[in-house]
Amino acid sequence: MNKIYSIAGLNVKLSGEDTLQKIIRLPGFKIFEIENKETLTIDIHIYTDRNMDNVYRQNINFIHRFKILDIQHSFSISKEGYLYEMYHRDGRKIAGILHDTRSDDVFISSCTCDMYLKYIIWVAFTVSAIKKKVIPVHASSIVKKSKAVLFLGESGTGKSTHTRLWLQHIENCYLLNDDSPLLCVKDNNIFVCGSPWSGKVHCYRQAMLPLKAIVRLTQCSENKISHRDNLTAIGAVHPSFPPFLAYDESFSEKVIQIIDKIVKTTPIYSLECRPDRQAAEIASAMIYQLG
Repeated sequence: MNKIYSIAGLNVKLSGEDTLQKIIRLPGFKIFEIENKETLTIDIHIYTDRNMDNVYRQNINFIHRFKILDIQHSFSISKEGYLYEMYHRDGRKIAGILHDTRSDDVFISSCTCDMYLKYIIWVAFTVSAIKKKVIPVHASSIVKKSKAVLFLGESGTGKSTHTRLWLQHIENCYLLNDDSPLLCVKDNNIFVCGSPWSGKVHCYRQAMLPLKAIVRLTQCSENKISHRDNLTAIGAVHPSFPPFLAYDESFSEKVIQIIDKIVKTTPIYSLECRPDRQAAEIASAMIYQLG
């Protein structure tokens, strides 16, 4: 069984049976599905339900290990490619992802915990898409005047709250994605794209729009916005890209290239703010003061 999705301008083919049936039922994917599949060029091929119990166990080098909510994540490499694995704290494996650098195909094992399946597909997409200058960013994105603004910040700083204030108080804007929009470098321009991954707010749009600005949020007792210079702009943007990529030289280089392009072409701001109407109004006024 095969399904093909158009995500950030890339044709993504998913093959498999049991796991693919689960993916089809996940919120967010249907809108990106391509019905007319004839003569399509496939950019990313992800194979599901692969047995990887004995794969890459020799000459493996660990790149990065980290824990999120008691789930152990492991990112490693061998001469054949990259391996990303997730385990429960008792050692039971949740899933494995294999990016074969020879074919550029991605292989996923069966997932033993359905609640992580969407994240696993996100990782599988990310490790292949970055080579094609497409990368997810942890952000909430608003569209106004046919251009997208990204709001960045650590979890809990109020990204979703701030975009909700825009929807309530700023005219003629709408939400593009609330958790993981995709950045795409195309024809020397930067675009923000909707994606099947949008966190708790299910906002899935098949759209590609020019990037207008990036705003890094911090909570404060007063509302104040300022423009960042190129050096501090890098520090504002970099933490919002997939963290595990930073631990591998090849992936990190590609991330830096995208950031360099962003910093050279896009205004980046710091917004110290309260969760109120004025915060949205001063941000909108600054970003769109020149149209």
